[in-house]
Amino acid sequence: MNKNYTVLIIDDKKENLKYLNEILKDEKYTVKASTDANFAINSSKINPPDLILLDIKMPEINGFEVCKLLKKENKLKDIPIIFISALDDINSKVKAFEEGGVDYITKPFEKEEVKARIKTQLKLFEKKQTIENLLIQQDFFLKKIIHEMNTPLSIISLNIDNLETQLGPKEQFEAIKASSKSLSSIYNDLYYLTKKEKRTQEIESINLINFLSSRVMFFDEMANIKNIDIELSIHSEFSVIMDKNDLERVIDNTISNAIKYSNENSIIDIILDKNYIEIKDFGTGIEDTNVVFNPYYQQKNANIGLGLGLSIVKDICDRYEIKINVNSDNNGTSFIYTFPQNLTKEN
Repeated sequence: MNKNYTVLIIDDKKENLKYLNEILKDEKYTVKASTDANFAINSSKINPPDLILLDIKMPEINGFEVCKLLKKENKLKDIPIIFISALDDINSKVKAFEEGGVDYITKPFEKEEVKARIKTQLKLFEKKQTIENLLIQQDFFLKKIIHEMNTPLSIISLNIDNLETQLGPKEQFEAIKASSKSLSSIYNDLYYLTKKEKRTQEIESINLINFLSSRVMFFDEMANIKNIDIELSIHSEFSVIMDKNDLERVIDNTISNAIKYSNENSIIDIILDKNYIEIKDFGTGIEDTNVVFNPYYQQKNANIGLGLGLSIVKDICDRYEIKINVNSDNNGTSFIYTFPQNLTKEN
């Protein structure tokens, strides 16, 4: 650790402050110490430390209350707090962790133990900050990709339609449109991930016959490349009450996967019956249905996609309490989405 870390000590006993200061100066930390908890909180708001050593038994305000006040401040809530106390009972230790402490050191202090525990927590804090910065960069990167993908996809789609109008249908046009649809599906997943926290859901009643028909038409070019027929079978009509974008991500990702793993010259069955939708392919099957919803999971024979689709599906279904059943073998895979009663409405 090359950074010059600042450690704040809050303890009403001056002798404890002096002893801890002696221990820490060997580690070249910048040490700040205070017997006044309120003063320490206010000064931390101005110049946040990297770690806090906090005594529990203090006269005006105890350490647990100080910890609560610190955790309420956005600038201070993530700072690691190590409780220091003469109390060695299990209840005090449990309460310290419940209030947000990361460690607990009992008095009298063991010099090497104090140094080791502080060093460990500072390393963890540094790694956590690194991860948070990487996530911020990842978010920026995804938004940049989305922005850069949208315009080219629109141009490709528009020009292919114009060429097809002028020259008539051609096999090459079908291949370009299918690839464009694949990229469009990836684009929609990325867009959904970056917007899902901020997007306002628009709950509405969705006629499933109309909705599923529109999704079959959307994927028609992709299916045609492998000479796959998508068949829609209606055994029972009903509508679902949910956000259309959420339902689209569930159905589109499932159909897209079904096309990807289907054998050529096969069919994909989409069945609407009672309170469920089943999407069944006749392809290679799934290697391990227990991990298929994990983020970034891809089978060995996957040749396109980011492995995000089914993790998005799982997230949406969990929120709406939609039950997922996956059955798979060497003859194909079936995804069954069973909707709870409060989401369904008979047509």
